[in-house]
Amino acid sequence: MILIARLCGLIMLMLTGLAMAAPAPERRVALVIGNSSYRNAPVLLNTVNDAGDMAVALRKVGFEVIDGIDLDKRGMDAALTRFARLAQDADSVMFYFAGHGFQFNGENYLVPIEAKIEDEVGVQYETTRLADVVTALNYARGVKIMVLDACRNNPFVNQLARRQATRGFSVGSGLAPVARAQGMVIAYATQANDVAADGAGRNSPFTAALVREIDQPGLEVATLFRRVQKSVYDATSGRQTPELSLSLLGDFYLNREETDADVWQRIRASDEPGALRDFIQRYPASFFTVDARTRLDLIERRSLATSERDRLVREFAERERALLERLERAEQGRQQAATDLARQERGEAIAPPPPATGDTTRVKPAPIPPKPPTGDTAERSRLADELARREKELAALEAEKRRLAEERRNVEQALAARLGTLAPSPPDRSTQPQAMPASAPRPAERRADTPAAGAPAKANCSELLLRAQLGELTPAAREQLQQCR
Repeated sequence: MILIARLCGLIMLMLTGLAMAAPAPERRVALVIGNSSYRNAPVLLNTVNDAGDMAVALRKVGFEVIDGIDLDKRGMDAALTRFARLAQDADSVMFYFAGHGFQFNGENYLVPIEAKIEDEVGVQYETTRLADVVTALNYARGVKIMVLDACRNNPFVNQLARRQATRGFSVGSGLAPVARAQGMVIAYATQANDVAADGAGRNSPFTAALVREIDQPGLEVATLFRRVQKSVYDATSGRQTPELSLSLLGDFYLNREETDADVWQRIRASDEPGALRDFIQRYPASFFTVDARTRLDLIERRSLATSERDRLVREFAERERALLERLERAEQGRQQAATDLARQERGEAIAPPPPATGDTTRVKPAPIPPKPPTGDTAERSRLADELARREKELAALEAEKRRLAEERRNVEQALAARLGTLAPSPPDRSTQPQAMPASAPRPAERRADTPAAGAPAKANCSELLLRAQLGELTPAAREQLQQCR
């Protein structure tokens, strides 16, 4: 009983150790606020949509999202408090705000919906200091992201500017730069001290681009925001350019899902049809889907040819086995006939033929007919005829054996030639638009890929790559493939 208890304790200890050794999933927390229905300022039409769409995008990539729509000062303080508490156990955190914001005396403020900002007192007690948001973010132990789509034009700026002009305070229509902290990413909808557009569609230009890029898997955060910058610049004809402040020591991905290029890199040499079919089904519009279909077709045709070869090998093996049995029986019959003839010539009694063995359904040697009553000469003649018949039968079987071997060689050569025609060829992209996948870097981010002098053409490189995947490269072709890289 004690032994059983000790054994159970040991098992529990091992299970506990395994549980402790398993890495915990990354915890991500985000606070998303969209203020639209301002009581003392113009209503912002898109901010609720911006916040809602951002929350959906972040949940898709694994964030636990705190939603805040049309929050007053008390609501913003409560949301920020909850966010700070959750951030303490988070690996990465993100704060997103869409609404009115401004800078006052070099410090940034976010505006709740009921704020009435007439003077310095209103700024201090009716708004949310961006510095408090930074403090909440810093509770996290990992990457911290702050996204501010809050540089809209608002009436508080002019009102404060008039009231504070004689007191030496500065008021700005945009946001002031925030001091960078290690491990933090700060993204502004537009450049410092500038004003961002609210947008005429469902979303602001900045948030529309950001939501779109978050949906793209495998983009490192710096690349993601650079793409957002380019999209907003193009969408606004250069009137608005987002600003990015980044201080990360390593890479960080908002969307950690594998890209089609990542998956293809992993399975491109696979001989598993299931993996290739899954890729084609998962990424039907991928640039690499044509390659996957080409390889799948090649594998399936080779599989059919190999199956046919195996079937023929089994068939020939069975025919050869049956023929060898017939040869063995024919040789036994010939030896018996030769022995009987020799004994008869010596005047000895002839032994009866041995009983048949093995499979009685197979062809057996013809039994020696009984002696005809015609004397010794007739008997010798009969035995000689029997020996000749046996030798003729054996010769016929030997000829059949040679024919079977020749037939097998011919079939094997035909199969080898057929398999040889299944060498990889470049995929046919004639029906596919010549475009890289959405996950591929844009031209501005892609390094120059002009082939060096003497390097193989791209189509030839594709063929060489497919042949390499199938292990069919000659040394010369392997050298050419090195030039493709």
